[in-house]
Amino acid sequence: MLKRFTYLDTEALSDYVSALEDGVRQSMERRDETVRSTFADTPQAQFERMLSLAKSDTSLAGWRTPTSDQDFETVEIGNLIEVECDLYVPDIVKALAPQGGLMDAMEQFEALLPAMSMFGTEPLDDLPSREQRDAVRLAANSLGGKQIVVGELDQSEWRLAGQLESSYVRADVEGQARLVGKVSSIWKPGQWKPLLALPGSSLIPREQRRRMERTKPTGDQLDNYLEGPAVMLDVLAIYR
Repeated sequence: MLKRFTYLDTEALSDYVSALEDGVRQSMERRDETVRSTFADTPQAQFERMLSLAKSDTSLAGWRTPTSDQDFETVEIGNLIEVECDLYVPDIVKALAPQGGLMDAMEQFEALLPAMSMFGTEPLDDLPSREQRDAVRLAANSLGGKQIVVGELDQSEWRLAGQLESSYVRADVEGQARLVGKVSSIWKPGQWKPLLALPGSSLIPREQRRRMERTKPTGDQLDNYLEGPAVMLDVLAIYR
């Protein structure tokens, strides 16, 4: 099957291939009596080789292809997994992204504040405070342009999540696709993870994050959390 990658972490891919092959292979050489030709080892070729090696030595790669609740129950941290799922970027992450428009709107709002104050204090009472606006800026800056993607399956209640490095995004990642990554965290039913404080992010202090995980969110906060059972991945690739 021809693969169209919407995301491919080429640095991690080289590391995985190197580990599986016991050495980094950056190029292939062919010789005849008089000419040496060098052929680039493309990321696509590396990925196909990695898949072949991982499937041939599943114990070394920890290779898994879970599709059901029972399959996910046996997944462990460190496993390299491939899952076909429906991917989406949570609304709060979209809003905080540079292209989401929220930050631009907030800058325009602050530029208008002096004029709005001419109408007295009452019209400003229900608007975001300086502290709230600063908190939004902190969240956006901490993301650093990264996306958080969530995957859902038809045949399992388990969900997947992972951060994407913007430099490796090739196209829109949302929609039905195959997700490949290394399991970095697992949480069970009844656990809630704030989307902006998933492993790998430092938006919320550790102790505060743990308190939040033990308390079920309510109302409009539900969309800002990911409920277990779920796995967090170091995402390697997304393709169709």
